[in-house]
Amino acid sequence: MKQIHRYILANFLVTLFFSIFFGVFLFFLSDFFGHLSSFLKNSVGIYAIAKYYFFYTPFVLYYSAPLIFALSNLITLGYMSMRNEIIVMRSSGISIFKISMPILLLSLIFGILMFASDELVVSRGLDKAYYIKEAEFASPVVKNVWDKKSDMFINISSLNTKSHMGMGVKIYFVNNHLYRVIYADKIKIEKNRIVLNNVEDIKIDKKETINRLNSLALNVKIKVEDFLQSPQKTDYSLKELIYYVKQSNDKPYYYSILMFKVFYPLSPFVLTFLSLVFVLRITPRKSDFVKNVFFGSITFIFFVGSFAFITSMGKMSIIHPISSVVIFMLFWLSVSMYNLLKLGV
Repeated sequence: MKQIHRYILANFLVTLFFSIFFGVFLFFLSDFFGHLSSFLKNSVGIYAIAKYYFFYTPFVLYYSAPLIFALSNLITLGYMSMRNEIIVMRSSGISIFKISMPILLLSLIFGILMFASDELVVSRGLDKAYYIKEAEFASPVVKNVWDKKSDMFINISSLNTKSHMGMGVKIYFVNNHLYRVIYADKIKIEKNRIVLNNVEDIKIDKKETINRLNSLALNVKIKVEDFLQSPQKTDYSLKELIYYVKQSNDKPYYYSILMFKVFYPLSPFVLTFLSLVFVLRITPRKSDFVKNVFFGSITFIFFVGSFAFITSMGKMSIIHPISSVVIFMLFWLSVSMYNLLKLGV
């Protein structure tokens, strides 16, 4: 049995490698031609383009991983089924679960790696990619940007990402209540501080005091990249999400992000189960192999799209953010098990 597992695993890993390579390559090719006019218009260098795709890769891999993993399993075991290898194994009394056991275990390891990468790599890389895109691929001047550091909320009306200078600055200091507001005409973002010019410093306590200064330096570690965070990102760590779930009034929103973060890495395992249904339907006919791979791919895409749709509905409180995701995953596992039992595992 160990030799069979090694044989299956070797074939699967080769298929998985090429699936990841071609999947990412096709995405980048499409994205590159989509941005080609911006590259030419702004004379973007090869180094900047390479950096952008380097930092964008973890995001692409994370969200496409369940689909690629399941499709690789379907192609690997489906091709073996077309060559009657799966039928011979099952005729020897080996169930489809035992045959696919190394891939099922690998899908769980894959899920753990997805969860860890989401916590440590994906959001950070997406932020850097988005910053490069905004700073290099388009005009360096961005409008109405925000960032938060500790108890400071910083708003800049117009920020030049290359000179690190901005115009029209408002800084709000909030600690249970608003206790200080700073207005400034100009801002210079340096390494460990920000320098403000033409400042109006308003301290709000029992008595409001206003100080007008030519310049003011605030010691705060902030970067231009912080003002250009991607609108796609959900960069909350697990610890932050648990805190927001407890403290925020918008609990469904944070519950939905938390459920996506926890359950999406389980998708490779669920989809691997589902792919076995299509494997068992493949006969030695080549057309049968193509048909089941095609319909399997459509089903996997529908699964991933439905997962994202349910998460969005949970964020808007249309459905319960916890029970909906749990029921969704149990439904697909039940459908997979029912069909596998029907086909005779």
